[in-house]
Amino acid sequence: MTSSDNVINNDMPVGDLPPADDADSSEVPFGETETPLLVVPRAMIAVERLAAHPANVRRDLDLSPEFVDSIAVNGVLVALRITPDGDGFRVIDGGRRLAAALKAGVTEVPYDMVSERAGDEAGQYLDMINMNRHRNPLTPLEEAGALFAAREAGATKTRLRKAAGLTSATVNGALAAARLSDETRATVEGLDEQLSLDELAVLAEFDGDPDAIARLTVAASCGILEHEAELLRQARAEHAEHERIRGELEGGGFAITQILPANGQYLTVLCQDGDDLTPDSHAACPGRGVLFRSYDPLTPVHYCTSPDQYGHTFRHSDQSRPAAADGTAGTPVPDGGTPDPADTDPGRRLVIQGNREWKAAAEVRRRWLATQLFGRRTAPREAAQFVARQLLMMPDPLRSGLAAAHSMVSFSEITGRGDRDWLEICDTAPAGRLPLVMLGPIAAAYEHAMTDGEGRNTWRTDRYSPCPRTEAAGYLRFLASIGYQLSGIEQAVADLTAYTGEAPAGDPITGGPDQPGPEGPDEGPGDGPEGPGDGPEGPGNGPDQRGADPAVTDGPDTGDGDLLGDSADPGDFPAGGQAAA
Repeated sequence: MTSSDNVINNDMPVGDLPPADDADSSEVPFGETETPLLVVPRAMIAVERLAAHPANVRRDLDLSPEFVDSIAVNGVLVALRITPDGDGFRVIDGGRRLAAALKAGVTEVPYDMVSERAGDEAGQYLDMINMNRHRNPLTPLEEAGALFAAREAGATKTRLRKAAGLTSATVNGALAAARLSDETRATVEGLDEQLSLDELAVLAEFDGDPDAIARLTVAASCGILEHEAELLRQARAEHAEHERIRGELEGGGFAITQILPANGQYLTVLCQDGDDLTPDSHAACPGRGVLFRSYDPLTPVHYCTSPDQYGHTFRHSDQSRPAAADGTAGTPVPDGGTPDPADTDPGRRLVIQGNREWKAAAEVRRRWLATQLFGRRTAPREAAQFVARQLLMMPDPLRSGLAAAHSMVSFSEITGRGDRDWLEICDTAPAGRLPLVMLGPIAAAYEHAMTDGEGRNTWRTDRYSPCPRTEAAGYLRFLASIGYQLSGIEQAVADLTAYTGEAPAGDPITGGPDQPGPEGPDEGPGDGPEGPGDGPEGPGNGPDQRGADPAVTDGPDTGDGDLLGDSADPGDFPAGGQAAA
């Protein structure tokens, strides 16, 4: 390709050239020493005079809505390379831009004329190679930097959104990504694959936290970035709430320890003058103390540091002193207190981890439904078949929840619209969108059955859920078939296999601050929900009063608002099977 290919070829018959505005020929004012710039208008041609190359080697034009919208707003920015062809002109390079211009209703496009290619078929194909071989688009980081620079230069976010064909959320994320620290930027640039603007926005949310960035970049390579980010968000919120609760307790004079002191006893086994001790009735005792379970940092567990000294007795008259592990009464408790069984019990640890991950997956999945699925203009082709099969079979989640699905709060959250809005859409929606409308109540019924109340047990093989695992598996496999990325715990359900907590090769180990995921030989694969401590033979079932679980009666019921997904729910373990916290 020569330099002359980038300008208008003057050999073209004058009558065939599209009209151009006259250049400014005003005289230079007297006394000026600089020659004014000559502004040459771009050569434009009507799209009706152009024909796509009949044998364009580019098979997929990929006319995405974002690309077409960008052409509609900005016009075609890169000139099409054309050559005379009969009564019109053939496009050698720019067939995709021409197709997008036609679809967007653009009537004129810029062009470069190369008359010498008119009869040179071989040269036209070689031009297709040379014009595309060395094109090197901006990386997402560079694009974010350009958007940020445009914003700094005075462009509004609306202008950025329209000019770049991006959503408002992506523009905001790109502006945040442009301010990534040098350390995070270096990490991103060292990855094997480039992250998208939306993925960079997630990293920007955690910039300054090297551990979080490391986990997120590994998760990105496994396709579960959003799931890992949601776990981190929940851990941050949990940590902040824990610090607030801890501060209030410290301000109230409570001793806060990591384990139960050697002579201490939980309030759940103590009474005062015949009345059971509670956190409120014990608040004035000098021995008041609190600990937090490693798996439930939001629920304070109250104890007394020295029941004998402060006049407390045990609730059962025949157990005036705590029993030792061998059942003999009155044996002193060894120094160091009682450790948290969650640190040594892989079964309980797995339940804790699974509850967290199932809740995080539900948040990501619902967000994807609202923004990615129900925001589409047409339903994916798999939707009609899935809807038909569901209505014919009427599985448990639909039998129990379909009638009320349209009135659930989650329905509008999942679909992005209320039921009245969808009713209006039914009157005007094209046939291609109607399966999406019908899918809304079905998705809401499934999400309710899989995440609310006992539905949080759906991932488990040993607990009841209003959404049987087989039905949940079919629903998740359907979502995966239309573009949703399953997390590890969702994949286990979809495959109808037990979730073991084992991260696939290359996956990050999940867990919040000071709450690591399974590690070490005692927490490896195979320690499912029926692991040690989950049954009646687990730790804490002997006569030792210190083994009574304060989770049963001590502390508020966190219910659906528990950031841990109710990991401390007494229903997680059979009666008598819970060890001391």
